[in-house]
Amino acid sequence: MNWIRYEHGFKTIHLGMAFTGIFFVWAFIFLQPWLAASFGAVFAMLAFQNVYFAKVGNDLKVNFQAKQKRILVDGEEELIMEFENGKVPIWNGTLILSIEDPVAPSTDNRKHYSGIYDLSVPFAVGSNKKVEIRIPLEGKKRGMSRVTRLILEVPHLFGEGSVNMELKDPITYQSLVYPRVTPLGRELQSSPFKPGEVEQKQSLFTDTLQMIGTRDYVPTDRFDQIHWTASAKMQKLQTKEFLPVSAQSVALILNALEKDRGYMDFEKKVERLVSYADYCNQNNIPYSVAINLRTFGATPFLQIPSGTGKIQFQKTMVMLAKISEKHAKMRYEDMLLNMESSGQLPETIVLITHENDKIGAVAQKWSKRYTVIMDTSSEGSGNEWDNPVLKKTGTDSAFPSA
Repeated sequence: MNWIRYEHGFKTIHLGMAFTGIFFVWAFIFLQPWLAASFGAVFAMLAFQNVYFAKVGNDLKVNFQAKQKRILVDGEEELIMEFENGKVPIWNGTLILSIEDPVAPSTDNRKHYSGIYDLSVPFAVGSNKKVEIRIPLEGKKRGMSRVTRLILEVPHLFGEGSVNMELKDPITYQSLVYPRVTPLGRELQSSPFKPGEVEQKQSLFTDTLQMIGTRDYVPTDRFDQIHWTASAKMQKLQTKEFLPVSAQSVALILNALEKDRGYMDFEKKVERLVSYADYCNQNNIPYSVAINLRTFGATPFLQIPSGTGKIQFQKTMVMLAKISEKHAKMRYEDMLLNMESSGQLPETIVLITHENDKIGAVAQKWSKRYTVIMDTSSEGSGNEWDNPVLKKTGTDSAFPSA
């Protein structure tokens, strides 16, 4: 592995070797054996130290046992590093680790500067030996944490000075801290006017592959719906009954732009989006995610296509762990109009945003054709999930009418 070496105090060692060498020669010339032996011993110690620190750590290798770990806020994990040393042992060293602050070391010997935790760990390894270091970490806030720097400091055995070795190779380890998952506190209703696959008590559509029973025949029933086996047993005509289904696909659209003087506005919106995604995951509802963070490609904003199940929820959590309020943003209204023009709007639309007249105008127009929920809970108290002024419109929309 490649290390950048910073050597401190070697000038003092070289000067000490020069002076002790001169005094050793002087004592030897003037036949002072004890004095010559003393200077010789000091010279030998300095020479040993010079050779030792010129070679220490040259063959040291480090391996991170996991490239990426995923935890929740307040969750725990372990950063495991395995060091393999060469022929020269390392004594009395100190390992300094810098890690971004979405996670924090669960120890006392840590320092926090500008979003970085600096952690010091005692380090020693013998000749041709391996040593494993485990550092307990805990999730502090949503985000992605990387190990930004790894330094090994080895102090001089005699006198002041040290050798600092900074790892030059890129460190691929990172921790993803997922946002908190809280209950939604409401239900998302299916649309009874669209065919789909979601079970619904009252719907105009049925799934012909899921028969749930039979009933007595009425003259308006179609001939192909008659259940002949049941009719023979009951001695009267019986009609097949199928599971009533309807469409229920949800678009979760988050506004990354923060309201003026909105404290933790972005984080509250992210947690609210997770609540909707968790509800859809538990109820097997297809959902897509869109966030007005700029990206390069055909779609100018961040988007996850519609999907269901644990894989879709995992994609959502990974994306939310990686995004930041510092990323470049686009206007929320522009993203909404882009989605409308490209035909990406499902039957249920959830707008996770703060109150805004322009956004309200777009949502008011959509409410004539879709079920629109404008969630502004990030502006209220912690228990106020829904805007108290929301009213039902004639289209079964949760958006307030004008």
